[in-house]
Amino acid sequence: MRTLYIQLMSLFLFIFALSESNAQQSQQNIEMTIDNVGNAKIEVKMTMTAQQWQNWNATLGNNPAALKRDIERGMQAYFLDDFNLEKDEMNRSFKLRFNAYGVCEIDKRGNWTIDLEQENAQLTKLTESKYMFVSSLAEFGGQLQQNYVINLPERAKDIEVDKNAYGREIFKFKMNAPSSMQAGIGGIMKWIGLFLTIVGLLWIIKNSVKGKLVS
Repeated sequence: MRTLYIQLMSLFLFIFALSESNAQQSQQNIEMTIDNVGNAKIEVKMTMTAQQWQNWNATLGNNPAALKRDIERGMQAYFLDDFNLEKDEMNRSFKLRFNAYGVCEIDKRGNWTIDLEQENAQLTKLTESKYMFVSSLAEFGGQLQQNYVINLPERAKDIEVDKNAYGREIFKFKMNAPSSMQAGIGGIMKWIGLFLTIVGLLWIIKNSVKGKLVS
């Protein structure tokens, strides 16, 4: 996920700042589901006070295109698509979903890694592949609690919580490529091999014919 956590934190802190009008406790629930090729589906939920809801709608809530542009600017390292904003006017809440591609990295030893950008994330293990942590921020005259849930890929195995060279916590795990991807790669390699074989045969025939003509 490289710097995904920091970018998400900055992004949703920005949304929070736009909606914040007085000192109070607010919460955001952010869930990231990583698939078997290292991409993420991200879902953000938040419920606001009446004043927050009014301010948010006046800025981004009623302008999904502007919200999409702000998210893309805040997460320039990733290709994003499939934005979907659902608003619940009665409960003054929203649900935002989008995809982020290439959020996992593979290290030199073939381990898949996800950088949490946290030195002490205090992770709670919910299941074998599901973790959560809480981040509390005191900014803009209010308190923002962000509840992160991370769903690791179904194919992930030997999952470890480790630290990188900067002392930040990372997820590290093994994961084989999906069979469909392996089949696709195998098919491509077969076609490349066939192409090279044909080229080689044509080269031999060409040189054989040329030799006969010279003789």
